[in-house]
Amino acid sequence: MSQAFLQDFEDRKRQVRHYVAVVSKTEREAGIGSSRVLQGRLLTLRAGTFLILYNLIEASTRGAIEAIHDHITAVGPDFSLLRPSLREEVMRLFKAAADPKTHHSAHDFPSAFVTIAMAQGIKLSGNVDARAIREMADCYGFSHRTEVKFTRNGSDLVVIKSNRNDLAHGRKTFEEIGRDHTAAELRLLTRRAMRYMDDILKNVAAYLDGEHYLEEPPTILNFLPLSVRACEM
Repeated sequence: MSQAFLQDFEDRKRQVRHYVAVVSKTEREAGIGSSRVLQGRLLTLRAGTFLILYNLIEASTRGAIEAIHDHITAVGPDFSLLRPSLREEVMRLFKAAADPKTHHSAHDFPSAFVTIAMAQGIKLSGNVDARAIREMADCYGFSHRTEVKFTRNGSDLVVIKSNRNDLAHGRKTFEEIGRDHTAAELRLLTRRAMRYMDDILKNVAAYLDGEHYLEEPPTILNFLPLSVRACEM
């Protein structure tokens, strides 16, 4: 299945690569003896890498979760058919928005229950890192496994989130953050973070294609209870 969120991610990756290329070019130009103006521009550009990277991470995560909601709403499975962890999330979302007087009737309650819950927006609020993505994966049921040697299991995402939030909330200046990271370091961090998100989004696409939001039928090897985690950010 072709997923729109995968194409959006590719578009955002291209923009990030262009930005990092500008950072690298500016660093080459800002050699010994360059003006203070050029040095200041370089520091600002370096720090800005965290803003554009975090934008990619949060937007891509939101797009993937919204795709799950849209897909489940379109299919309209009965609430009882969903995997246990997802039923917990549906109940949480439903309680936040349901109006019994207008949203459903007695005869279609199970499917309406899921539709109302899945219509809720995704609230991420600047808190997306690998831990948050793992919690969402456990809740919805998609895999959070990635190629560790290329992604470091997403450990770079907390660095990106922290620096982005420091800039967004004024705790640090662009120059302070820019001094701590060379263009070469930012290229490596960008490569690992994008590879991590690429693996996660492909996992979500496989999850939707395989309808893994539905509860698996019991088998001899599938007798342990699934853990149930809340997804509230």
